[in-house]
Amino acid sequence: MRQRDDLVFPMSEYERRLTALRERMAIRGLDAVITTIPENICYLSGFESPGHYYFNALIIPIEGEPVAVPRQLEVSGYEELTWLENIRFYTDTEDAIQKLYKTLVEADLHYKRLGYEKNSWFFTAAQQDRLFAYCPPATFVDCSGLVEAGRLIKSDLEIDLMRQAARATEAGMQAGVDAVAAGVTENDIAAEIHYAMIKAGSEWPSIQPFVASGYRGAIGHATWAGRTLEEGDCVMLELAGCLKRYHAPLMRSGFVGEPDPVVKTAEKIVHEAFEATVAAIKPGVSAGEVDAVARGIIAASQFGGTQASRTAYSVGIGLPPDWGEGQILSIQPNEPHLLEANMTFHLLPWVQLPGIGGISFSETIR
Repeated sequence: MRQRDDLVFPMSEYERRLTALRERMAIRGLDAVITTIPENICYLSGFESPGHYYFNALIIPIEGEPVAVPRQLEVSGYEELTWLENIRFYTDTEDAIQKLYKTLVEADLHYKRLGYEKNSWFFTAAQQDRLFAYCPPATFVDCSGLVEAGRLIKSDLEIDLMRQAARATEAGMQAGVDAVAAGVTENDIAAEIHYAMIKAGSEWPSIQPFVASGYRGAIGHATWAGRTLEEGDCVMLELAGCLKRYHAPLMRSGFVGEPDPVVKTAEKIVHEAFEATVAAIKPGVSAGEVDAVARGIIAASQFGGTQASRTAYSVGIGLPPDWGEGQILSIQPNEPHLLEANMTFHLLPWVQLPGIGGISFSETIR
């Protein structure tokens, strides 16, 4: 490990994460883990880049120094952002998987028990098959979730970064709400959000803000498309400020003019579901039990809205295409995972009203 005092976290934080991962590796009998999930690489090393559409891997042996296997273009980022000493890059004309294999041989790991992430979005089935063919003596074990087990519980240092990101989120949301008026376009609102959020300290978020007006607010993941707001429009806003890859999402709904009774009823129900869910969240309760609280309140109402998504998802480190950690843990039906202290979630009991829009009220909670 290169000892540095200019990284996002002190060296002791990275050492803690690495030690905890190796303890989990020992329980699984793994000689090394190959992580290809960008957020996991960031969590362990500090590296971040939007360039993970090219293959990128971090090899963590049970003993000894980790080794990165990135595209050559990304080496400068590793040198700037991480404590890693060993980087074995491949050029754009080289075979990235062959370079990974050669790195395993160099580390004397090519015949050992190796963990890999079968569920990685950035390590394709074809790439996995080629690695297995290169290393027939090795035993490959799917260790999906092993690194993420450390990411679920945030340290105080991580919580502090998320609080700072939240300040930028709030600035962007306030600007977006203030911009809602008849005659402005969704693009106008999006521009105000971006300016205020970045001015308040946000770095680049992993997903763009969502700005959808009128009936478009009931379309999942719709965002600005030039529509001009009219009197009687509902406006759905969702955004997340970001600092050092840590996000703090927020959703709100605005209205041009006086909301009709259906919208007012929906807003009341969403607020009720939010407050009841916050009260239900505590260590030892299952995620499925919490989801049932929000879902039950919304389902029992008769205003014509639908909750078409999970009630909450884990949030923290995010790189495109997602700012959340829902693939690690979501508060959704029948999820048995027990909640623990210092988990962080984006809690979003929102509803879709076909033909009217989306009614949303969310917070990032600890």
